[in-house]
Amino acid sequence: MKKGDQKSPFLFSMQIVDQIKEWSLEVLEPSVFVVDIEFKPGGGKLLVLIDSDGPLTIEQCRSLNRQLSNKLDETDYGDTPYILEVSSPGIDRPLKLLRQYGKHVGREFRVVLKAKTELLGKLIELKEGAISLQLKDKKKAYQAKEPTFKDINFDEIEEAFVMVSFN
Repeated sequence: MKKGDQKSPFLFSMQIVDQIKEWSLEVLEPSVFVVDIEFKPGGGKLLVLIDSDGPLTIEQCRSLNRQLSNKLDETDYGDTPYILEVSSPGIDRPLKLLRQYGKHVGREFRVVLKAKTELLGKLIELKEGAISLQLKDKKKAYQAKEPTFKDINFDEIEEAFVMVSFN
């Protein structure tokens, strides 16, 4: 952005988000992908969340951080100071992309549907544009003689969280 240009914070942040997506595609190996980008001009934080089809390493985050930092230093987005952070989404954030579900088959999920129904179950498989859960029985957990399965279209999901087990 040139000095003196007046751009809305929304446009300014959208430009950065689009550019970071493009740069990330140039750098990341095919198994690693951008999940979300958050830019908060008031807070000065530029957060890039990435995930992987397999385990995500600290080195993959560090490498993308270095690459993006260099690219951002070369590009003039104005005088707004920021702190760049590249991280995995973490367990406290819902899954955003269908692609994220693959490595969690067999794990327990809490799924909130757009219809505001909440389900608890194990992810059994991914189907085209959908997930399949074995619902948790209130009394027998996953040991019911006749388990209940539910296919859920991805576009019906409001939020889905991987449940953490410390067993």
